[in-house]
Amino acid sequence: DRFYWDAQSPCFQPQQIFGDFSVLKVGTYRQLIKAGVTWDVVEPEDDQWNFSIPDQIILHSPVPPILSLFAQQYASPTPPWEKDPQKFQKTLGDEAKDYIRHVVERYKDYVTYWELGNEMEHWRAADPNDRRVGRLPPSYPLDGFSPREQGVFLSQAAALVKKLDPDAVIVLPGMGSLSDYSINTWLKGVIEGGGSDWFDVVNYHYYSNWQRYSNLRSNLQNFLEQNGIADKPVWCTETGATSSPTLTLRTNYPNSPESQAAEVFRRIVQAWGAGDALVAWHTYIGSPDVPNNDWRCYGIRAANGAAKPAYYSFKLLANELTPFEKVDVLQNDWKGVNAFKFTLPQNTVKYVAWGTGHLSVPQGVTKMTSVLADSTGTFHWEPVTPGQTLQLSDMPVLLK
Repeated sequence: DRFYWDAQSPCFQPQQIFGDFSVLKVGTYRQLIKAGVTWDVVEPEDDQWNFSIPDQIILHSPVPPILSLFAQQYASPTPPWEKDPQKFQKTLGDEAKDYIRHVVERYKDYVTYWELGNEMEHWRAADPNDRRVGRLPPSYPLDGFSPREQGVFLSQAAALVKKLDPDAVIVLPGMGSLSDYSINTWLKGVIEGGGSDWFDVVNYHYYSNWQRYSNLRSNLQNFLEQNGIADKPVWCTETGATSSPTLTLRTNYPNSPESQAAEVFRRIVQAWGAGDALVAWHTYIGSPDVPNNDWRCYGIRAANGAAKPAYYSFKLLANELTPFEKVDVLQNDWKGVNAFKFTLPQNTVKYVAWGTGHLSVPQGVTKMTSVLADSTGTFHWEPVTPGQTLQLSDMPVLLK
């Protein structure tokens, strides 16, 4: 999250962010950007270390963050100050080992979760046979950096992190999507190169429309089962949607502040229903609403810190549905009804539903609300009767 993005604005200060995280029941966060520990942030030049900003966040965090090592994109063991493609490194050298030691030894008492890189499928851009994705960094491998080679590097890095911190939980670099390439080429190649014992958590991102999610997530589950790693927890460390009607790159419902509020439930509830142990919304404070910004308006708070409808939707979801003991998928049909049963402590049962068609109010349910708050951030609970027929829409309802 965007700590210190604007030093003059209170909404970017750690005390206010952490206070809001408590209200929202946030259990972890990642991609600290300016407060992160990626290599270019903490050692931009050889042996020139700077931990001043990460220290202010990590050493005082009320919840354990997920720290990304190496780079947000194009992670490799090549130092950030190296600009010559001829000197690209594919395996863990002395500089990379020194970087890992400095970071892990400094923060291991404050951090449990270490993510090694992020969306490493971007390295397809360096493949001489597939240069069609992204803009390469100054130092890149002239012969490509294959998923198998990445697997070797990642397993080496994980081994060193575990040696320095035996309690570390190693998180697979977040796959950029649930595409066939991400699962059956990238993840398969990483496992072929480095095995699957080095990572403790499977990790992916999802930004496409909510209707495609169930089938694509099933493809990942099938892969995990076929490769004997279905026992590993699965995290979705990035999912979200914009509130900007003019940004149609990933979803177009059409997008709006109201559809974004619905997406908080449609995405997170589906992922919980699929068995994900953690789901993280991208992002907390959004970036400015300007035409050339392809990631504008993804935050549940606007770029100036103002709460959006999605903020109140997120707060409702966190306060009403967590912690839960299990989620049962009653129906998950993008053309029809989507209904999920939440069992909470003390046998409390709640339901979330949306879609096309009708839902019969379950036994024990006495009231419901739309997940879209009014202009004051208030939800209006209406009385319902078991057996009553509800007409569903794309805007989810919460029943209890």
